[in-house]
Amino acid sequence: MWRMHTNATVTISGQRATLTRDGQTLFVDMLNPPSGAQFATGDAVRLTGDPALPAGQTDQANPGVTVLSVSLPAGTNSLQMLFSPQWPNQQQGSANVKNVPLSSWSLTSHD
Repeated sequence: MWRMHTNATVTISGQRATLTRDGQTLFVDMLNPPSGAQFATGDAVRLTGDPALPAGQTDQANPGVTVLSVSLPAGTNSLQMLFSPQWPNQQQGSANVKNVPLSSWSLTSHD
């Protein structure tokens, strides 16, 4: 499972999640998603399989926080997310993103 927490309002359309807050917008796109990959939203709460808290501790409430997630069956998957902030007067276009395996990342691997 891939998850991120946000205070933004989340709208999902296919392989894109649009996050908006205080008049600002951020697109989160799945690039070349594996079969069955879909965005979902949920509350910011501990999941059943999460590690237990230390004895005597409790989770703090997360009012106004949304979890954006993608769940996939166990196995080997590659899940790539592109975060695109939308700046004022920016022209929308397709991203030209270089796909580099994590094991090959370096200071120049994405040039």
